[in-house]
Amino acid sequence: MVGNADKRQHILDVATRLAGTDGLGGLSVRSVAAAAGMGATTLRAYFPSQALLYRAVAERLVSHVLSDDQIQDVSLAPADRLYASLRQFLPGAADRHSSLMMWFELLTLALGPDANEEVLEMVLSGRDESVVIATRWFTFLAADGCALADTPEVLAVRFVTLVDGLHLGLLFDKGEAALDRAEDTLRWFAAQSLTSPGRS
Repeated sequence: MVGNADKRQHILDVATRLAGTDGLGGLSVRSVAAAAGMGATTLRAYFPSQALLYRAVAERLVSHVLSDDQIQDVSLAPADRLYASLRQFLPGAADRHSSLMMWFELLTLALGPDANEEVLEMVLSGRDESVVIATRWFTFLAADGCALADTPEVLAVRFVTLVDGLHLGLLFDKGEAALDRAEDTLRWFAAQSLTSPGRS
């Protein structure tokens, strides 16, 4: 017999897959329930509202894509560890267009003329989860003896705001060097986030 935790996990797996293949506009309780092989009423036992489903999918999309491996690699210099971790928020060269279009679609559904409250909840949840993860990385460096330019929470919020700007820039600048410039900006941010001994 499948337990409640397993059913919830199955629903999230299906919802995440649907978001990736059909786009966020097609993500609904009915579409997820059908793809998961259950009725909408059963699904609502695990996610009583579409907003809660969207929130869980957003947290899953963010947390499952990002790894702590780089920040824990003490063989690298702290700024390099931080950059390698933060770089995960930028798209790769191969999937740049599709990743940016999905990000833009999400913002359009959340804030556009036909704004959807559930999608807005998803955007806010994804942003919150991003801040939590970046805060964890800065906290890890601080615990490892690295001096930070500000508190982990403040640096995390600055970083997430910077990434939003970089995504927008990459959406409009389709040139080959645009991703290199975005990566250089992240390297700069990583270096500025860490203070060296004697630096005020």
